[in-house]
Amino acid sequence: MGLQFAAALPSQRPAILNFLLDVFHADPRLNSFQPQVMDWKYFSPHPAWSGPRSFLVHKDEQIVGHGGIWPIRLATGDEGTQAIHLVDWAASPAALGAGVHLLRSISQIADVMITIGGSQDTRKILPKLGYKSGGILRRYVRVVRPWLQLRTRARQDWKAPLRFLRNARDMLTPLPRVPAGWRIERITSFGEEVHAALKVKNSSPEISPIRAIAGLNYVLACPAAEFAGFVVRHSARLIGYFIVATIGHQARIVELKTTTEDPGQSRAICAAAARTAADDPRVAELVVGTSSQRIGKIWQQLGFQLRRQDAILYLDNRNLGPGTEFELNLIDGDVCFMYNPGQPYIS
Repeated sequence: MGLQFAAALPSQRPAILNFLLDVFHADPRLNSFQPQVMDWKYFSPHPAWSGPRSFLVHKDEQIVGHGGIWPIRLATGDEGTQAIHLVDWAASPAALGAGVHLLRSISQIADVMITIGGSQDTRKILPKLGYKSGGILRRYVRVVRPWLQLRTRARQDWKAPLRFLRNARDMLTPLPRVPAGWRIERITSFGEEVHAALKVKNSSPEISPIRAIAGLNYVLACPAAEFAGFVVRHSARLIGYFIVATIGHQARIVELKTTTEDPGQSRAICAAAARTAADDPRVAELVVGTSSQRIGKIWQQLGFQLRRQDAILYLDNRNLGPGTEFELNLIDGDVCFMYNPGQPYIS
């Protein structure tokens, strides 16, 4: 019997988990593969996607391929463009063509398919299937408690003292103070108060995702990490919002948006988010991710160091045009929560 493509059922979650652990040679203790996380990621209701979010390829009644959907609505035209960030894409090496079959089958579901990073083999094969370059997701890091980071590393080697000295230099650049009159409020869920920020359109040439209140709250409910939402106001006026995910001794600023694109306000809210995340005494390392070079420069001005770059590749069924690039954050994929206790830090 040939390859068969079908949506996964919730009852197949244990089999999917075993398949992914086997193909990725992954530790079953990783947060990405906990049962409650798999259920949230693929089988709990999603406010922006009514169809299945986990798909399988079978051969002789055995799972030989898996692909997961992370829905993204891109701000193009009046209605926007439905995109899929393909996550947990895996194929058995014993089933020739299973990965490509799954990829082509899922590509019929949305206008645009996006992948970020991936293995060396993935980066080689995708351009051959028509994928184009859509920018680079850059991760910037600032160490706020170098001694805590040193003590909590999973492995120590001869480079540890040099790494400690390098990371301790981050302390030499203090974060700017929060502007006078700004109030930062932690919230359990977002409401209409952030509408003024959500409706601001991106004036840069990159295509950015459309954010919605329900989508932000879906992420806050993720069981893989401690997610927290924050609203920033000056008196009664909204300045913006941000979301922080805390995992181990690392805090990730996974999403941030302001009501204007004024550079001064953007820099100030980035600093406010960093200060808020750094105030947690459990946190040793701050991480942010963006494909916007403009925002990336702001983080570097605040003492964050560029530590990782992942290519953004996309398959375009919509004909978005030549030279298309995307403005994405960590919230646009499972990188917002993926965590390996054996490698707890980027820096």
